[in-house]
Amino acid sequence: VGFSCNCLLKNDKLYQNNDKTMTIQATRTSIIFSLTKKGIVMRNLNKLAAFAITSSLLVASCTTTDDQSETTQPQEQQPTIKSASTQKETASDIKAVEVRRVQGSMAVAQREKLRKSKLAAAHSQRMAQSSALMGMEVANPNQANDCLPECIIHAPNEKNNLRSTYQIFKKYGVNPTLETANQPISTFSMDVDSGSYQLAADMLKRNTLPRVEGIRIEEFINAFDYNYNESKDVFGVSAQVFPSPYRQGYHVLHVGVQTKKLTDSERNPSNLVLVADISGSMRGNNLAMLKQAFTTLVSQLNEQDSVSIVTYNNSANVTLPATKVMNKSEIFTAINNLSSSGGTNAEQGIKLAYQQAEKMYLPGFNNRVILTSDGMANVGSTSPEGILKKITDSKNKGIFLTTVGVGTGNYNDHLLEQLANKGNGNYLYIGDYKDIQENFVDGLTSELQTVAKDAKVQVTFNKRSVNSYRLLGYENRALKTEDFTDPNKDGGEIGAGHSVTVIYELKLNQNTKDNQLAEVAVSYKKPMGNKVHYLKKSIPTKVITKTLSQASPDSKLSLAASAFAEKLRHTFWSRNYHYDDIKVLINSLPLQYRQQAQVQDLQKLINKAQQLDNRADLYETEFPLADISFDRVPLLD
Repeated sequence: VGFSCNCLLKNDKLYQNNDKTMTIQATRTSIIFSLTKKGIVMRNLNKLAAFAITSSLLVASCTTTDDQSETTQPQEQQPTIKSASTQKETASDIKAVEVRRVQGSMAVAQREKLRKSKLAAAHSQRMAQSSALMGMEVANPNQANDCLPECIIHAPNEKNNLRSTYQIFKKYGVNPTLETANQPISTFSMDVDSGSYQLAADMLKRNTLPRVEGIRIEEFINAFDYNYNESKDVFGVSAQVFPSPYRQGYHVLHVGVQTKKLTDSERNPSNLVLVADISGSMRGNNLAMLKQAFTTLVSQLNEQDSVSIVTYNNSANVTLPATKVMNKSEIFTAINNLSSSGGTNAEQGIKLAYQQAEKMYLPGFNNRVILTSDGMANVGSTSPEGILKKITDSKNKGIFLTTVGVGTGNYNDHLLEQLANKGNGNYLYIGDYKDIQENFVDGLTSELQTVAKDAKVQVTFNKRSVNSYRLLGYENRALKTEDFTDPNKDGGEIGAGHSVTVIYELKLNQNTKDNQLAEVAVSYKKPMGNKVHYLKKSIPTKVITKTLSQASPDSKLSLAASAFAEKLRHTFWSRNYHYDDIKVLINSLPLQYRQQAQVQDLQKLINKAQQLDNRADLYETEFPLADISFDRVPLLD
């Protein structure tokens, strides 16, 4: 029997028992259920919050019941069997017994009917929520342990706030410290996404500490603008090494990769397909943000650009065929007329959007699909892999993808991030109108014009100079060493003016006479080509500064951003410092940096996180902070 299981509790797990029953380990209880001819039998229901289990033949929904109870067909109350000495009963006595028996049966039936009525009402409400969650199909119950832990589903704590905080993330773990003697090469794909930082910022502004699984350090670091030098090459590479203020005996390696900046007049014409999720979960503020984002984007385009609008809920439709931006009023009317209802068939929406993009495709143009959604797909394929199978040919042809997350309620971070990751694109999040300004006004050219695709980074450390290292972030972008030169392995897509920042913690060998720390290599393809190009730069020891105060403002800012992400992610090494230590680092920046809006926003977010973060140290019992070894290689989270 195939199950689709949506457990609406944090840390729920599904197991198969030896007796062919299944167990859901919930936050406060265990639920054991087995399939019988009569239905699903439930046991061990102890103060259970809502969950839903569905199969092709049966839908069951449970609420609080007494301990050790079974939800089976109600048993009829049996009449009392009298002893032999009292068997001579009158007809009225027998009739009274029968009446009590019937009344008892009717009472049980009425209670059961009332219970089912309440369950049905609660089920309708919960299924509206659970159907919006990512469908985790377990075709074979034996695969449950492999399937369910992949994504973390967070449900609200408030009883009356069912629509406010359902969020889906994927946990990628934390990079360990590696010894260069055993593994001197670090390889990963480039990433210019900023969705994780923007989503975390939005949650903090709403007085909610971001989910640990939703924190990706690289998206915090790359959410900031740095003053890197450009190069005549496609990429300019900068590097600096300075003592770590947070890990004793270690240094920080800051690597900045910068592409050439273009003015709006230098940007190529664009053919854009705007994809609007108009499902019921987008109603209210979500749809308002979507409309504002589209309106702002279109207002920044040039007359030679073209726009089409595709909408989807239960099905997909071309709401606006390809239209030149010179007819802005027609485009604005189509945007303003959008309304929300129904389910979320993201698969059909994206498929139709790429079909439209194929019709509009022109060589030399910025051919791009821009998807705006809360990511809560619940109709058709709901996984990134299933959806991306439909668009592989278009992706290879040079049609790029931008996913824009919106939503203060149900939100699927994993789907939107992976669509962008695997679909030749970038992932953004819009929490307020300031995010719209940053993404679709200030950063428009970078978002639209791709200068390199399948971009990868490979750092080879000199074993004689570097004893060990740890890459901060990029866990979901990790590649094998041989993937760096493999033209078939996916990398990142980089826009004009984009920068990619990488931070390592290094343990340097003492008294080394080598003048090289490492070599940085970049591989990439041109937007319309399939040939792999390479760029290599040496990192000399002369980039090492003796003190933190000598580090550049960009190096300090990037370290502050990464330290903040580590603190939110609650990792092993974040125990070594406090939020106040990050503030000290920021306050050491020059005045012109501290006056930047992006730095002031970061300071506000750190203050808010400090107010909200009362989590206990997860490692103190086993690894007391007083006895910490800075050379210890921690286990992966």
